[in-house]
Formats: sequence, C-alpha cells, structure tokens
Amino acid sequence: MPIIDIDIGGKSIVFRETEYRDRDACREIPSSRYKKVAGDETELWRAPLTWRALLMANRIWPNATITNDLREWAWHEYNNRLAPVLAVREMALDPTQSMPVTIEGPYPYQTTGAHFIALSGGATLADDMGTGKCIQTIAALEQYDLYPTLIVCPNQAKATWANEWEKWTSDIAVQVIGGTAGQRRKQIASSADVYIINYESLRTHTKLGGYGSITLSPEEKRLKELNEIDWVAIIADEAHRCVDPHSKQTRALWGVAESVVPRPLCIALTGTPMVNSPDDLYCLLHFESPDEWPSKTRFIDRYCIKEYNAWGGMSVVGLNPYTKQEFYDLITPRFLRRTKGMVNPWLPEKVYERRDIELLPKQRKAYDSFVKDSIAVLDSGTAIATDPLTILTRLTQLASSTVDLDGAGNVRLCEPSSKVDALIDLLQDMGDGPLVVFSQSRQLLVLAEARLTKEGISHGEIRGNQVPIERQSYIDRFQHGDLRVMLCTFGAGSEAITLTAASTICFLQRSWSLVQNRQAEARVDRLGQEAESVVIIDLIASGTVEDQILRATDAKGIMLEEIVRDKETIRRMLS
Repeated sequence: MPIIDIDIGGKSIVFRETEYRDRDACREIPSSRYKKVAGDETELWRAPLTWRALLMANRIWPNATITNDLREWAWHEYNNRLAPVLAVREMALDPTQSMPVTIEGPYPYQTTGAHFIALSGGATLADDMGTGKCIQTIAALEQYDLYPTLIVCPNQAKATWANEWEKWTSDIAVQVIGGTAGQRRKQIASSADVYIINYESLRTHTKLGGYGSITLSPEEKRLKELNEIDWVAIIADEAHRCVDPHSKQTRALWGVAESVVPRPLCIALTGTPMVNSPDDLYCLLHFESPDEWPSKTRFIDRYCIKEYNAWGGMSVVGLNPYTKQEFYDLITPRFLRRTKGMVNPWLPEKVYERRDIELLPKQRKAYDSFVKDSIAVLDSGTAIATDPLTILTRLTQLASSTVDLDGAGNVRLCEPSSKVDALIDLLQDMGDGPLVVFSQSRQLLVLAEARLTKEGISHGEIRGNQVPIERQSYIDRFQHGDLRVMLCTFGAGSEAITLTAASTICFLQRSWSLVQNRQAEARVDRLGQEAESVVIIDLIASGTVEDQILRATDAKGIMLEEIVRDKETIRRMLS
C-alpha cells in the first residue's frame, strides 16, 4: 500500500512504495509524473500539491498511510481556505443572510457572494443573469483591497463596468483600455487600481498560455505589457466566451494569469458556465486553478460520458454517473450559483409562448426544394449550397423570408416575409406595449425596421459596428418610453444592456447557442423588472429547421441543469 507524502520543497505530493500495478491509479492523479523529486535520488510518482490531488489519492487508496507533514498541510488548507469558503457558500445559498462589506447598497445575497469570491482562491460566480455579478465583484475587491485588478470583458461591457465603479466607489482609479495598439500600451502603463480591457485586445498585450500540442511562436511566448503588472485579481466577465482551449482568446486569459507569482485571484463571471456540454467547464477551472485541473483529456475521461456523433467523432453528452459526486465535491468550493427566483422571489415569472408561422407559398416552395436537393430556384437565379454550415444558413433564411440574389450572386432576405408579418400582428395584439425583438440575422431586422417605419412605430436598434453613443442613446430612449420597439442582434444585444422597460421579448429567430438565448432573455428578465410576468414569444416557422434549433437548445439546457443543479437547490430551500 503506497505512502502518501509531501516533498522537501513543499510543492509536490509524493507516492512512496508504489508497485507496478499502481501505475494506472497514479496516472489518474492530476499532473502526476514518474520522476525524481527534491531531496530524493530515486524516481517516484509525484503530483502538484493540491486539495484535489490529495482527495483523489485518498479515494483511490483509502487505506494508504498519509505522513504527518502532509496531514499538517491538509489541515492548514482546510482551515484557512476550504472551511471558510464552504461556510460562506452555505450562507450565500440563503438569500436573507448578509455579511458586512465596505460599500453601501448591495442586497444581502450580494454581500455573501462578495465574500465567497474573495475567500475562494479562484472560482466561478455563476449567478443567474441580471442578479448583479458586477456589484458582488466590486464589493469583494473593495472589502479585501485586491488591487491592482484586471477586468476582461466583452467590448460593449467596458463602459458598463466603468460606470459601475463610478457608481459604487469614489477613490478607485479606473483605466478603460481601448483605441489603437499604441494608445492601449500608454493606458496600460498609466497608474490605476482597475484596468478594463476587452477580450479581443487582451491577446495583443499578453503572452499566450499553452495547450496540448499547440506550438507557440516566439511572439506568443514573449512577455508583454500586461505580464509586467503584479495582478492581485483577474476577473473574466462573460467567461463563457473562453471555453475553447484552442482559441487565442482563452489562452490569452490563461497567459496573463500564469505570468504572476504568486498566482492572482482568478474569478470567472457567467450566468451560463456551460455552452454546449460539461467539458466546457474545463477552461474556467484551469483558469482558476491550473494545478488542480491541468488536462482537459483527463477531465473528460474521468468525469464525462462520450458518444459517437453523426460525423463519426466523439461528443460529450453528460457527466459520468460513477464520478459525478466526486466532481461536485471538487468544484463546490469554487462554484456558486443563485437563480433570480432564489435571490429575489418577487421577480416576475417567465411565461414562454410559441407562435407557429406558416411559410408563404413562395417561401415554402423554395424551402422544400432546398431540403430535397440543396438547390433553390429563385426569380433572380439559383441558390446552391454544398457544405453543412451553408445549408443550415440557407434553410434558416428561407424559413424567415423570401430570398433573392443580388448582382454579385449573394443571397439576401427580402419581402414578403412571414416573420415580419407575424411581428406586426404581435405588436397590434399588444396595443401600445413596448417590445424587445431578437434575431440572428441582421438582414431580417432590416426588413423589420423598414416595416416598422412604414407603420409609424417608433423603434431603435442594437447591432454590431455601432458607435457607443448611438447605442446608449437608443437604450436610454427605450428605457424612458420614447421608443416602443428595440431591435437587437444576438451578437451585439445579448450582453451588458438592460431593457426592463419591456416585459415582452420576441425571438424572430433563435440562436443555436443556449448561452446567447438565455443572455438575450436576461436583457428583460432581470433586477429592475417591475411587471408581474415576463412573456417570451418565439415565432417559429413550423416544419422547418427552426424546430431542430429548439430541440438542440433544449438538450443543452438539460445538460446545463446537470451542472448547475438549480432545481435541486430550490428543492433544498423549500424542504
């Protein structure tokens, strides 16, 4: 039976007196290696000194001998990090509990969330969208004086974060980083407590983290401006944008954190921590504690179920029931989630409504032809698609409106459109009530905008390539009741804005992304909403690819529930 020890340097767990038959068990320990360790001339199995490694080793060899030195480290880790954070987490699940914070005004549940963030040593705050993750973060940083702090967020959220700091604090220097590369470098070199940068700019000013067999170029390995600052905390807002370890955006976030010694407090903020499947969590866990979660392959092998997909590859379809409880035990000190219903029971109920739309005869003919042969004969020519992505795009377009070819042979949406007709009917049914409209297609919103103008219905729009002052003007006018309809694309309008003047939201199209769909709903269904209920209406072209989109996102919702366990938490509160 192995002896589990700590090395002389106090950085590794050492497994002594292992036998050849123990090699597979040793490989299950995160980042385990068979090599020499400090103060020992013999080769031994060793792993980074982490709570996860010790917990897994104890479960693999429940009767193994644990040395006194390792026991002393374990007690210190438990008493100084795990016990306090678990106690605060238990309080945080009761929305009536509060803890003292420096700033005035947060709700009770936000004060406990702030202490959880600060004490966790790195965690995901997965509170539902609209519950105030910004204020909880600010309260945590202020309470524990965690400066300098780097906040990485979507480009459209930079102004929101700056406004939140101005609202809640008076003596914190905040630097928003933007403009040209040269301007950004000067801003990074300035003296500030908080630096706010968008994801796209981040990778220009930091080294990249490594992943698997990806080869980093000399430029990607080079320390840059952000690597020269000794960050105390790094905050990743809308962190679901960083769930692909191959993307430079994700590895830039890893790189800026790993260049600081000791490692800063790394906090991920997202109401939807899983985009497609449970393995999406790996990138966030690796950001928060890379020693505990070093390998995505091992993460999947131990905690996930895989099945063959339609293309012959393997896809993750859920958590492994045999190791699920171990996974929950490990992430509990690093994961906190409260739904809007939990923290604020008087928030409005969400009511979902589906309205089936019949395609116009011209649309249906083109759609059916395309389903059969991937060819649609139009008045202006023939639209052909060969690859799966283009086929799905064309089917979505044909389900939304009539399509035509421009002079360059590009497909464009045009009138008549059954979706736009249904939107006008909906507005007539609502009387004078305000409405938020989302669509994946910008062209479809252009058609809707033209019809709204023709009907004399006041409206604004949130879209890409929009100057911030114009965007904010539309939001302010809508919130003040000067505009009746707000038209939004998913890419530009599903994050970092509040549209609570409306209690009804209409989807002309749904996104394939569960995250984008839920983010879009949260623009209306969030704190500040005063209506008795929020009505979410889907305009669905029946018998088309849109039915498949809904089924796909529903399946992702089931997997997300397996991770966040909202229903289980609510049952616990009511029992």
